[in-house]
Amino acid sequence: MRNSLLKIGEMAELSHVSTQTLRLYAKNKLLEPEYMDPETGYRYYTLEQCAKLDLIRALKSCRLSLEQIKEILSLSSEELLMQALEEQPGVLTDEIYNLSVSRNNLSRVQKNLQILNTLPPFGQVFFEYVPERKIDVQKTDFDFFELGYEGYEKMLRHMQNYLHENHLPPSYFINVGTLMEMDYFINGTYSSHSAFIFVDDLYPEKNSVRTLPQNTYMSVASDNIALESAYAKHLYEEMKRKGMMPCGDYLCEVLTQFPVHQTKQLIYKIQIPVQRINGS
Repeated sequence: MRNSLLKIGEMAELSHVSTQTLRLYAKNKLLEPEYMDPETGYRYYTLEQCAKLDLIRALKSCRLSLEQIKEILSLSSEELLMQALEEQPGVLTDEIYNLSVSRNNLSRVQKNLQILNTLPPFGQVFFEYVPERKIDVQKTDFDFFELGYEGYEKMLRHMQNYLHENHLPPSYFINVGTLMEMDYFINGTYSSHSAFIFVDDLYPEKNSVRTLPQNTYMSVASDNIALESAYAKHLYEEMKRKGMMPCGDYLCEVLTQFPVHQTKQLIYKIQIPVQRINGS
């Protein structure tokens, strides 16, 4: 008997797991030391328990939860095991999808941080070529230009609720913004009730998704949300001065809302696609 008894460290080394993992399994009553020395009170695993540990690790590698594994083992139910394994491909497909979305959004965050370091001075108009993009646009009851920062936050909460209610990956919320229709921009009657998120090819098909064609944009960056109206007006004046006109809606893209760029909490970029006026 004693030759088959294993201390927790020996069991961990033999099975290539950590002692922390074994303690977790014991705490959750998945695999508890089987033998207790009546003289010392020390508890030992047995060599025969390695097979059960192997099964737990195999099921864990299939992404079954500890609670599922515990139920399967406690009931010794092959039927329950089969049912769980039949359902697991769908679970794994969802996990792969969410991880793929997260990877794409991670790349977007990295790109935004790189953009932050190459932006012209805040308030300066600049041209940029932007490849084709897709956005999901949601109308809200709030007007950013009327309510200011409070309206902006309420619009973002609306978008966040939309993602939650439609069971969409929350990582899409990383890159958000507000949209103003082109006519409001041209007329100077600024109004924005629409929030948007950038989406990718993994995003489900929805009527609210728009494709923004590749184009040259006139843009202005800032860290002061109170100046957006003034910068929008300045952007339009520069546009006319250069003999250009808008050819799409006005976007305010939030590049970062975290204190990663010196002391600035929020950095955004207003942008609108442009084309030359005939004859100019």
